[in-house]
Amino acid sequence: RGLQPDVITYCALVKACYDAKIYADALDKAREAVSMKVVPSMILMSSEVPKWDLHLLSESLSCMLLSDALLTLIDTGKHESPSFKDILVITGKGLNTVGQNGPVLREKVPKFLNEVAGLVTSAVEGNEGAFLITGKSLQQWASSTAIGQFKSL
Repeated sequence: RGLQPDVITYCALVKACYDAKIYADALDKAREAVSMKVVPSMILMSSEVPKWDLHLLSESLSCMLLSDALLTLIDTGKHESPSFKDILVITGKGLNTVGQNGPVLREKVPKFLNEVAGLVTSAVEGNEGAFLITGKSLQQWASSTAIGQFKSL
């Protein structure tokens, strides 16, 4: 009985925490939303280059769920021989974005990873609806102080 949080509730909570730069709480709420099956998780398509699709996710959910996936990947790699593959992150071109801000994900998600997480991303030539996280970049991030600083935010 009682009210159950829905997609609007979780999106608002994650966005409020994200906007306030309380990333640990934003990440917790994003994880909870996925575990409750209120919001979709990123779609991982297997191929030679893994593809993570952020379509249908908001900026704050995209940044938090991508951060979670990357941190999980790094933590998993610590127990094994860490060799990371390149990851193609699909943001979409923003052609269906409604509102004054225009396309959000294609610019703001890589900016978040670069500026807040300290992870280097690369543009994909000829595809403005995607960016690349190289295996080399992940390896450097995993062995840098930036990942520790990011985890403590």
